[in-house]
Amino acid sequence: MLSGAVLYIFIACHLLNMAFGLISVDAVEAARTFLTGPWTGLPMGPVLLVALLVHLGLGLEAIYRRNTLRMSGYDSVQLVSGLLVVPLLVSHIVGIWAAKFLIGFDPTYRIILTYFWLDAPQEGLRQVMVVVVAWLHGSIGMFSWMRLKASWERWSLFVYPLVVLVPVLALVGFVGAGNEVIADRVAAMEAPAPVAEDMSEAERQQRDEAAAQQAEDVNRQLALAARIVWTVLFTYAVLVVVTFGARAFRLHAARRNRLSVRYLHGPQVDIQAGNSMLEISRLQDLPHANLCRGRGRCGTCRIRLINSDPPLPEPDPIEAATLSRLGLGPDIRLACQIVPSAGSITIERLMEPDITTAELHTDRSDEDGAHPGSSGEPANA
Repeated sequence: MLSGAVLYIFIACHLLNMAFGLISVDAVEAARTFLTGPWTGLPMGPVLLVALLVHLGLGLEAIYRRNTLRMSGYDSVQLVSGLLVVPLLVSHIVGIWAAKFLIGFDPTYRIILTYFWLDAPQEGLRQVMVVVVAWLHGSIGMFSWMRLKASWERWSLFVYPLVVLVPVLALVGFVGAGNEVIADRVAAMEAPAPVAEDMSEAERQQRDEAAAQQAEDVNRQLALAARIVWTVLFTYAVLVVVTFGARAFRLHAARRNRLSVRYLHGPQVDIQAGNSMLEISRLQDLPHANLCRGRGRCGTCRIRLINSDPPLPEPDPIEAATLSRLGLGPDIRLACQIVPSAGSITIERLMEPDITTAELHTDRSDEDGAHPGSSGEPANA
């Protein structure tokens, strides 16, 4: 959440900066000093890079640890959008880096917008896609975290409009600034041709040679930047493929054995071992509360452990922290965090599967024996 929050704030600053395009390109450049400029130097530049690498690493780890790709709509969108961010964003990041550190100039927003709108419109379209994908990914992550807070009902009245307003303003500002640079290009084309300079043939030849050398240097640096982009994309693709491959190998090894699961006041199922108890409920279409969608934060998926053969391992730090925060006894476990090995287990679901965030903080639970219904639609949180 910390690395994601840093990235989300950076994206918000970037979008708010572009929203000044509703005024003018000069306004976008002026706002850069306060919104995006601080992220390119010390200390925020290194902080941003570390947050990006940490978040990427944790995201790949989460994919590796996922026992099933059957997931909620929220999780599906967040997974796909998260995987798309790097391919969509890498050319922009490397391009800015190459311009600043290889070619030796800091491109202004007027130069960048002219490039996006006139010289390489496909890159401009890519930036629009990055806005949609990255903002959507970050918003789902922040929503998953904030909706569990007791104050969310009040904050949501302000957060929901902002989540929609910020990217809309950025896209409208992008279009407004684009119209301005297009108009500038048209005006420059219609302007009278400049009077040729009065210079000797030797001076003209020297000028042309210098311009050709400069163009050759720039093309060489751009070729280097392109190689960097493809290297990053190839490395990223390898990491993703290796992650999914390692996950498949882990699951294949874990699921060679069978597990018998008996739900108190519910069915008894016989399945392959290797899934968490929450994933087993989902795979069997059994209603099971999970407001945080299996992240071990809310505790709504908690179950009473009646019997387990062999015994379950001790709670990991995530599960232990949530159980301690909620003051739950040793026979209560989180279904999203426990992965029974081959054998048998008997459990009781304790929370109503349709519990809402508001009810989470009014203790709508029945810890004394009443059980959720065994019919109806599966929990969709």
